[in-house]
Amino acid sequence: MLARQGRNALFKPTSSTFRFRGCLHAKRDAAKVAVRAASTAVSPTTIDETSLVSLFDEPDFSSRSSLPTTGIFGHPSLTTPAAFNALAESTLRRAQLLTERVLRASQSREELSKVIKNLDRLSDMLCGVIDLAELIRNAHPDMLWIDSANEVYEKLCEFMNVLNTHVGLYEVLKEVLSDANLVKSLSREAYQTALIFWRDFEKSGIDLPPEERNRFVTLSSEILSLGRQFLNEASAARPPTAIKSSELAGLKDKGMGVRLQLQARFTQKDLLVYPGSLQAQMIMRSAPAEEPRRKLYIAANSSAPEQIETLERLLQARAKLARLVGRESYAHMTLLDKMAKCPENVHHFLDALMDHTRPYARGALKTLSVRKEAHLRTPSLPVIQPWDRDYYCPPEPPAPPVALPPLTAGTVFMALSRLFRHIYGITLRPAEVAPGEVWHTDVKKLEVIDEDAGLIGWIYADLFARRGKAGGAAHYTVRCSRRTDDDDMAGDLAAIGGEDQLRDWEKQQLELSKEFEAMGRGRIKGVEGVYQLPVVVLLCDFARPSLKRGATVLEWHDVLTLFHEMGHAMHSMIGRTEYQNVSGTRCATDFVELPSILMEHFLTSPAVLSLFDQNGTQVRQIGNHHEDPCHYIDTHSQILLAMLDQTYHTSSVLERDFDSTAALAHLQSARGLIPYVPGTSWQTQFGHLFGYGATYYSYLFDRAIASRVWRKMFSHDPLNRETGEKYKREILQYGGGKDPWAMVGALLNAPELETGDAEAMREVGKWRLEDEVGMSGRH
Repeated sequence: MLARQGRNALFKPTSSTFRFRGCLHAKRDAAKVAVRAASTAVSPTTIDETSLVSLFDEPDFSSRSSLPTTGIFGHPSLTTPAAFNALAESTLRRAQLLTERVLRASQSREELSKVIKNLDRLSDMLCGVIDLAELIRNAHPDMLWIDSANEVYEKLCEFMNVLNTHVGLYEVLKEVLSDANLVKSLSREAYQTALIFWRDFEKSGIDLPPEERNRFVTLSSEILSLGRQFLNEASAARPPTAIKSSELAGLKDKGMGVRLQLQARFTQKDLLVYPGSLQAQMIMRSAPAEEPRRKLYIAANSSAPEQIETLERLLQARAKLARLVGRESYAHMTLLDKMAKCPENVHHFLDALMDHTRPYARGALKTLSVRKEAHLRTPSLPVIQPWDRDYYCPPEPPAPPVALPPLTAGTVFMALSRLFRHIYGITLRPAEVAPGEVWHTDVKKLEVIDEDAGLIGWIYADLFARRGKAGGAAHYTVRCSRRTDDDDMAGDLAAIGGEDQLRDWEKQQLELSKEFEAMGRGRIKGVEGVYQLPVVVLLCDFARPSLKRGATVLEWHDVLTLFHEMGHAMHSMIGRTEYQNVSGTRCATDFVELPSILMEHFLTSPAVLSLFDQNGTQVRQIGNHHEDPCHYIDTHSQILLAMLDQTYHTSSVLERDFDSTAALAHLQSARGLIPYVPGTSWQTQFGHLFGYGATYYSYLFDRAIASRVWRKMFSHDPLNRETGEKYKREILQYGGGKDPWAMVGALLNAPELETGDAEAMREVGKWRLEDEVGMSGRH
C-alpha cells in the first residue's frame, strides 16, 4: 500500500496541480550531519546487519540518546503543537512570495526559464508541511498534536486549492510551453514535470469561463463530501443476523464454534451475529449447514437505499465534472496521464487477462463443486454459491515455501538489508534518535547507505500496534528527493522589491520556513548538485515486543507486508530526481505498485530466504504454495471488480435509469463464475471506488508486469547484482520522470511495449499472474 486514503499507506496521486502524494519531510539537526554523511561513501561491509535484529527486537526501547533534544524529525522548532501552527503560517507566507514571483515571470525571459523549477519548489514547499501534518494526524498519540495537524492540513490544503485553479499561474505556464526555444532547453525530467502541471491545471477546469469554473469547484467539493460519506458508510457495521443454534451443528471450528453453541443453549435465544465479525467469519468458514452461511452473506452484502444513493450521486458528480472539462467520462479524464491512457485500453487489458484466467478459474470452481458434492452427497456437481467459497476453500494462513527460524521484525529488516546489499549495493544502518525527534518511543530510524554514494535517505519505522493507532500497513513519503542548490531563494524576495519590504515578523516567519526547507540536504557522491534527501515512514500494526514475551514473531503475511512496503520505500530512496513532482513513488497510479509487488516475489526464493538466518545457512524447500484453487477464483473476482469500476465511471451513470445494482448484477451474470444473488448490493462496500476511481485495474496490471519481470530477470538468480543494477537503472531511478512504458520496455528488452498502445495493454493482459506470492488486495 502506498499512501494514505483514509488510513491507507501512501497518498495516492490526486488531480491537483500541486499534488501531495506523500512526498517530503524534514530531518534532525542532521542538516549538518546529512551534508557531511551524504558526501562520505560508506562500505556496506563495515555495517553489522545483525544490529538491526536488536534494534527492533529488544523489549526495552528506553535507551538514552546522547544527542541534544530536538523537535519532530529533528527540526529544532517543532517541539510543540503551537510550533507546528507557526511553521504552517511561515510556509504559507513563503508560498505566497514564490507565487508572486511566478506570476511576474513574463517580465523576464530568465524568469520564464525558471517557472517549472519554481512551480515544483512551490509544490514541494507546501507538500513538506501538508505531508508532515498527514503523518502526525495518523500516527501521533497526543491529541493536541493531532488537532494541530488537522488545522495545519486544512489551512494549507485550502491555499493549495486556490493554486490549483489560479488562472494567472496557468497563463504563465502556457507561455513557457508555447515558446519552442524554452521547451527545447528543458531537460526530459523538467518537461515531464511541466506536463504534469499542465494536465492537472486542465483537469481542474482552469480554462473554463468563470461561471463554469465555479461549477467545477462546486462539483469538486461535492465529490469530496460524497466520497467521505461513502467511505464512512462502506465501513459501517451491517445489522446483525439471527442464527439458530441448530444451524451451527457440526462446526469445524472447535474453539469459538463450541462457545457459540453453548451460548445459544444457555440463553435459549437465537444468536445475533454481525456480518464481518470474527463470529461471522468463523461461521462462513466452518458451518456445514448452508443456511447460516447464506443468511450472513446476504446480510453482509445488502445495502440501505441511502447507501446506494450516496454512491450513485458520487458517480454522477464525477461524470458531470468530466463533461464540464470536455471529456466523455470520468474514466477518460482520469486515465489521460496513466499508462492505460484511455478506458478502451483498460478493457483490452482486462479482457485479455480474463480470457487467460477464466479456464483456470473454471477448473478451480469445479474442484470446489466436487468438494460440495462429496459433502452433500448429491448425485451431480452442485452449483457453487457465493457463501460456499470460504467453506469449501477455507483460507489458510500464508506460509513460507521453506523451513525458516522464527521471524521477528529485526530478522526481516536484517534480511532486507542483505537483499538490498546483494542487488543494489545498498544497506540499512540503525541510527540514533534524538529526544523529541519521533512521535513515539517505538519508532526506529534507519539510514539508507549506498556503497558508492554514501547516505541517500532515512526510513523511520513505526511497526507496533498501540492504542489510538489504526491498523494496517502504510508507506509515507514524508520528504521527496529534489535538487536544491539552484533554488535561487534570493529571487523570491526580489519579486516584491527585496527583503527591506518585509516587516520584522515576516522576516522571522521566512527564516523559520527556510530553516525547515534546508534540513536533510547533502551532496551525493557521483551526482552533481545538492539534494534534499528523501525521508519515508513505515507504519504497521504488529504486536509489540515485551520483557515477558521477548521479540514478537511475525506471521508470514506480516513478512509479505514488510517486503511490499519496503519496495515502495526503496523506490523513494533510489528515485533520485531533480524535481520532487516526479520523485520516487510520485508516478502513474498504474505503475507505482510495480516495485512493491516485485519485492513480494523475492520471498518465493530459497536463496533470498536464507538471508533471514543470521549465520546465512541455506534453507530447504518444503513445498509448493501455489496450488490453492481459490487463488484463481479470487483473481477472476478481482478482474470483475476492475470491470465494475470501469462500468461505474462511464457516461452511462448520467442516464435517468442508471442503477448501480443492476449494473453489478448484469456484469456478474455476463462475466462472472458464481451466480449473482438477487437483492444484494455489494457495491456500497467497494471502498476503492473512491480512492481508485477508474484505476482499480492498476493492481492487477502491476501484478502482471511484476510477474513477468520476476520470471525473466530474477527468478533464476535473485541475488545477482548485475540484474539488480539494471532494474535500478531502468526503473527505480527515474521515479515518474520517464514514460513508464519506455522503462518497462527497456527493462524487458521488449521495444514493442514502448508505444503503450492497445496492443501493449493486451500483451500485458496475457501475462501470467498465478505464479506469484502476492496477497490479493494489498495496496
